[in-house]
Amino acid sequence: MPLGDLIRYFNTADSSGDSSLYPAGERAAAWHRGLRLGSLFEPIVDLAQERIVGHRATLAARQEDGTPVSAEAAYAACESAAAIIHFDRLCRTLHALNFLAQRRYAGGYLQLAIHPRHLLAVPNQHGLVYEAILKRCGLAPEDIVLEFAAGQLGSDPHRLAALGNYRRRGYRLALRQPDSATDLVAVGELQPEIIQLASSESASGLSGNARELAGIDTVADLARARAAAIDLGRGALFGAPQSECRPTHSKHGVAYNS
Repeated sequence: MPLGDLIRYFNTADSSGDSSLYPAGERAAAWHRGLRLGSLFEPIVDLAQERIVGHRATLAARQEDGTPVSAEAAYAACESAAAIIHFDRLCRTLHALNFLAQRRYAGGYLQLAIHPRHLLAVPNQHGLVYEAILKRCGLAPEDIVLEFAAGQLGSDPHRLAALGNYRRRGYRLALRQPDSATDLVAVGELQPEIIQLASSESASGLSGNARELAGIDTVADLARARAAAIDLGRGALFGAPQSECRPTHSKHGVAYNS
């Protein structure tokens, strides 16, 4: 379905009146309670193959006068459970649309952060509504990696059950490196596909089949990551987050920034 038709479909389905998707050139943008929203994409690179294998999407928000607003502030303005559910889904719909608009040259997976308040606000069947959104965009849960911090889980069984629901629907999980015994238990229970490391200097030492992702800003970071046999990298060396995805269909290896 063309991007314009998808935008009209999602706007018709949204009866809240608080937000609206709209075309912005070849991309989608959104308006929500005085904020203009867009998507930024950061490439994720397989270090051994020197290939871009996915993109991590983040929110770009600004006021009507162009003043930037942090994603944290935009989420904090959602005062109720219903508001956080609506806003979080709006942002993830926006990212999916903008990823879809670039699929002719940018493949791989789309990585999205899960907001901790969203996990608590949705009572059950986590991932069901977003799966329907993805289907409209020609995507599936298997195309998505959902990112979260183990520290967000605490001992709340509802959060753990929520992530279990995502897993059963086919979404993949990325866990920011655990730093406590409780977090390590979460890794064992959830078996995430990706562990996000705090640095590029050493691997996590965690068992399982998870691939490890490090932030890499310099050539020295890259050398340390390779020496530690780290699988994936993202960061300034591969390109800052921007509205355009980096091509993944090229036969050439990834281009490094100087």
